[in-house]
Amino acid sequence: MKKITLKELAGVLNMSVSTVSRALSDHPDISESTKQKVKDASQLYNYTPNLRARYLRTKSSGLVALILPEYNMFFIPNLMKAISEVVNDHNYSLLVFQSDDSYEKELDIIEYCNQISVDGILLSIGTGFDHKKDLMELSSEGAPIVLLDRVWPNDRISHVSIEGDVISEKALRYLKKMGHKDVIGVFSSEELTITKARYKGFKESLEEYDGEIKGKATFVSKLDELELQLEAALKDYPEATALYVMSDELVMRVYYYLQKSGIKVPDELSVVSISDGTLPFIVYPQLTHFYHSPAKIGRKAAEVLFDQIKSKESEVRDIRIECELVQLGSVKNIKEED
Repeated sequence: MKKITLKELAGVLNMSVSTVSRALSDHPDISESTKQKVKDASQLYNYTPNLRARYLRTKSSGLVALILPEYNMFFIPNLMKAISEVVNDHNYSLLVFQSDDSYEKELDIIEYCNQISVDGILLSIGTGFDHKKDLMELSSEGAPIVLLDRVWPNDRISHVSIEGDVISEKALRYLKKMGHKDVIGVFSSEELTITKARYKGFKESLEEYDGEIKGKATFVSKLDELELQLEAALKDYPEATALYVMSDELVMRVYYYLQKSGIKVPDELSVVSISDGTLPFIVYPQLTHFYHSPAKIGRKAAEVLFDQIKSKESEVRDIRIECELVQLGSVKNIKEED
């Protein structure tokens, strides 16, 4: 069906153009019955708002951009769903970009978003983040930016994430409570900000316990190299009774390797991880994890962004979402055997 213009839609409804426009924009002066009537007619007659005209009229494009390093089966789908719900509630549209885990490409995408006049940007930073000055300049000159999940803690740009170092500390405390004294930490690329935070907590906890619990870390830059690295880590550290794994992507490969190698979880090796809560319930034994809610991260980041869109003077916020321990079947209580 051929698309009609706003003027033609108003003619069909026997309303003024301004009334139809305000109804489509959810203006408080327009009754709910009129809004529904206009909405139904716009769908029936295939009306699509002219974003360029909207911007010229309101100085708002009605667009929010989400820039992600990559798409995967974990975390990202529920993150996007939560963000989309908040964006829809504000009568905005969501544009999603993938940076291919390249910070240089992120800068290009941010520049493009400012060229098309998006009203706000949600950004999860990728590997190789070292151009703080460039990001600061873009955030001050263009649309407001809120960082989420993969963030860079700072006092200029709001950010929403979990406390990776705290979760690592809690993971080691939990393993110690369960009687484990030797732990291997499995982390992603050392260049990632989330890896740095989670490894920091792991390392500092080992230092704090001063020999009561010992451990070593292995860093996995490429997922297809995990099996070889984990095999080497277990060979170098045969005393290890537990693994602490920092993400779903890694723990999925870890589980595969352990099962392929005939290593029984948790009888021979316990496993605890940080997870978005999906994978732990579809593996066997079910995975004990610290629940990292993508919905909470996405929803809060989007709400912070809209606060900044509405108020250019809004304060910079550092929001940390708590992760709760979910005890399932992958960690053995060694103390019960003593």
